[in-house]
Amino acid sequence: MSDTFYLTTPLYYVNGVPHVGHTYTSVIADAIARYKRMCGFQVCSLTGTDEHGLKIERAARQQGLSPQKFTTTYAATFRQAWKKLGLTFDEFIRTTEKRHGEAVVEIFERIKENNFIYLGEYSGNYCVNCEAYTPEGVTDCPDCGRPTEFMTEESYFFKLSAFEEKLLNFYDSNPDFVIPATRMNEIVSFVKGGLKDLSISRTSFSWGIPIPGDEKHIFYVWFDALTGYLAGIGFARQSENFEQYWPADVQLIGKDILRFHAVYWPAFLIAAGLEPPRHILVNGWWTVEGEKMSKSRGNTITTDELIKLVPSDYVKYFLLREIPIGADGNFSYKLVVKRVNSDLANDLGNLSNRILTMIESNCKGQIPESGEAETRDEELKQFSSETIDLFRKNFDSLQINKAIENVWELISMVNKYIVANEPWAMGADPAKKDRLGTVLYYSAETLRIIAILMAPIIPTGTASILKQLGVSKPIEDHRIPQLAWGELEMGSPIGKIQAIYPRLDQEELLSRVEEERQQKESPSSATQDTDVTAQKEEIGIEDFAKVEMRVGKIVSAERVPKSDKLLKVQVDIGSEVRQVVAGIGQEYAPEELPGRLVAVVTNLKPVKLMGVESNGMLVAAANQGKLVLVAFNEPVRLGARLQ
Repeated sequence: MSDTFYLTTPLYYVNGVPHVGHTYTSVIADAIARYKRMCGFQVCSLTGTDEHGLKIERAARQQGLSPQKFTTTYAATFRQAWKKLGLTFDEFIRTTEKRHGEAVVEIFERIKENNFIYLGEYSGNYCVNCEAYTPEGVTDCPDCGRPTEFMTEESYFFKLSAFEEKLLNFYDSNPDFVIPATRMNEIVSFVKGGLKDLSISRTSFSWGIPIPGDEKHIFYVWFDALTGYLAGIGFARQSENFEQYWPADVQLIGKDILRFHAVYWPAFLIAAGLEPPRHILVNGWWTVEGEKMSKSRGNTITTDELIKLVPSDYVKYFLLREIPIGADGNFSYKLVVKRVNSDLANDLGNLSNRILTMIESNCKGQIPESGEAETRDEELKQFSSETIDLFRKNFDSLQINKAIENVWELISMVNKYIVANEPWAMGADPAKKDRLGTVLYYSAETLRIIAILMAPIIPTGTASILKQLGVSKPIEDHRIPQLAWGELEMGSPIGKIQAIYPRLDQEELLSRVEEERQQKESPSSATQDTDVTAQKEEIGIEDFAKVEMRVGKIVSAERVPKSDKLLKVQVDIGSEVRQVVAGIGQEYAPEELPGRLVAVVTNLKPVKLMGVESNGMLVAAANQGKLVLVAFNEPVRLGARLQ
């Protein structure tokens, strides 16, 4: 039986739709899972959603929904996002599932039986956002900065203070338990500073898993959520999967939840007689154009937006290539364009097209016979072999961006090899036919190796490269440890040549980004179909008064080139005729709009959408996924302000 490998993402808290931060962690997990499968491991990769706690209970109440319906809707957005992005998870665990509740009760009973749990009372400042008490005397949460609430409640406690020495001994025996090392040092320092017993139940809310025998107590959300990593593989159900896969090989987290995973989690497991995970891999945060993502700034990059605007391979490559795991990164669409156009379109895409086109035109569309190798050929072959070794070494040590750099050095090498040998000049000379075949074979074989190495990271494009090389074996069935020179079959036909990675047009992409954000910020969003992914925030009348909406009459309308959604509309608002770019092109034909009375937001800053300036916004409502323009049933003066 093959070796097993178990990795997990965090269980994402369902208080918002997935964004670029969630996406980054999940993309890392997907790449590791694909790589391990291509190394012959039997892999189980788990993701899921954390759905209990006071914050969820309050948010559901604000939406007028039950917590169960609220969390079910949110959980679906995560499932759908990962599916659309092409991420391959074997298990999706929700903390509201029966199997999860059983696992939480089981680990609690084991810890209690080992005398590490007692009943007491706790008073302190509690952060609702982070679901955690702050240190004594700290009124603002040290993690998120929000004000806390003072609470006193009866609580079950976990004897965390008894685990200081046990944890330090564990860290000493497993120095790479937390990766990178800087985060390991943080945890060691934290534990050496002394540990206090940990409150693991709450009585101030009801949305959670009750403690057996004392059901007014609800399990603390972190005691609850962490157990999901066990529940997802059958803990408490005598499942063979649990025996096969635990302890986890890699647990991926963001740096904001390090203490919960590297201190509390191993302590819970040791107390229950279970092994801690082998590695906690900590990734950094993404800012957006240098600023922290936040709803108030309106700069959150949602996964749904990313998927709409950028192909999945481009998203994966940018996130994994741009920064080392553990470091913070800066996201902007301009950086995405620069990175993918340079690396994927210019380097890899052009290399593939160049090699295949020369084979088609010079070798009757068949992989050529390789003649006697020269020094340059042997150097390329040797460099390819060294790249395989370096790639594996770096990927195995979870330095994925370095592994990618290794492959790009090989791409640079084969490009130089082609330029030095000038195969384009050999085609007309029969005396150089053998040499031409050798150069093109060595180039194509290197391209095959590049595609297989990059398959865990950019699976769609690399599968296409292999298909165009005439390789019928599915890319996921190749085994990286057995990857060796000379497996490309001479004389076999190549496939149909197609562009692998088209260039992104920066102006067009940025216009589409602006279009998405304009729609997101539209005043009509308040009238859209009910959507629990947006929190209801009350505003004062003074805030509403800032939005200037006036009656306008459409004079003319035409389609914006290269867009099926945008119309360029001229609107008479009484004092002037305004040009507005509106995203209503799928609901309205341009010729049916002139003469309509509409509501126009007139005090928005001008923006360019698909290169066309827009000086306002038409107000519309969403009805079953379609936009309907606001209309007036009685005559009204042009320019009249909506009150």
